[in-house]
Amino acid sequence: MKRCFRSGLLLAALLVSVAGLAVAAVAAEGPVAGASGGSLAGPVRVMSYNIRYDNPDDRPGWAQRQGPMLDQIRFTAPDILGVQEALPHMLTALAAGLPGYDHYGQGRDGRGADGGERGESTAIFYSRARFALVQAETQWCSATPDRPSKAEGAGSPRTITRLLLTDRSSGALYDVRNVHFDNVSDRARSDCARQVLAMPAAAGARLIVLGDFNSDAGGGAYRLLASAMADARRVSPVVFGPDGTFNDFDIRQTGPALDHILIGAGLAAVRFATLTDSIQGQVISDHFPVVADLQRQGE
Repeated sequence: MKRCFRSGLLLAALLVSVAGLAVAAVAAEGPVAGASGGSLAGPVRVMSYNIRYDNPDDRPGWAQRQGPMLDQIRFTAPDILGVQEALPHMLTALAAGLPGYDHYGQGRDGRGADGGERGESTAIFYSRARFALVQAETQWCSATPDRPSKAEGAGSPRTITRLLLTDRSSGALYDVRNVHFDNVSDRARSDCARQVLAMPAAAGARLIVLGDFNSDAGGGAYRLLASAMADARRVSPVVFGPDGTFNDFDIRQTGPALDHILIGAGLAAVRFATLTDSIQGQVISDHFPVVADLQRQGE
């Protein structure tokens, strides 16, 4: 079937708005590498995307969503992309379609007998041209974070993917943590948020926590993280798109804001957007992705 991709009103507006997150706007601040992977200078563009696991009952299904999703990511050109619910074959497809990026993420169910990853991952993609990888780490949200496991009361195993990245141009160090908190237990979500904050900070690094918190601004996990960090959506001087991010495969609704980008000391958000693009009126995932342009303070 011929794949048709039609950007929604949001992305069209971003193309012409200086205040938006369009490539045209960012080009004024630094070159954009596009399909080769993010920008080479200027603010760091961070994107969080719950891509929805490959469920054969979904309409549209992964086969229909994959191409438009890659088009959307390439157009947005993030320097750092955190995905959630990414099954191994989905990661393979994303990696093939994003050749300018390297990525890391372990399946939440560990490795199979064949040594392959199993289950969903909270993988992080990063621009190879802009960043060098210093360290990669996976923790499970549980009392045994060093091996596949789940918290008491949680519906599923949950992982924290952490990368330390060095900007090849500026030398700045970024500590990036991507999460997908539990959808069943508020206690499990809050405990995992505490675990994220308890991970030792890398000296001199700017901290970024992103992902699907399964928690809006009133939830315990969000409040724990927001008490120690700033919400890019709340502190950015330019915000575009709805607050809500969970559309449940219905483009007419935005639902609660479950997807977030939080920043630590030394970073400022200069733009933030929720992207509501569609495939001929059908959403690309059951979550809308969120994007923030981040700048080191003092620059």
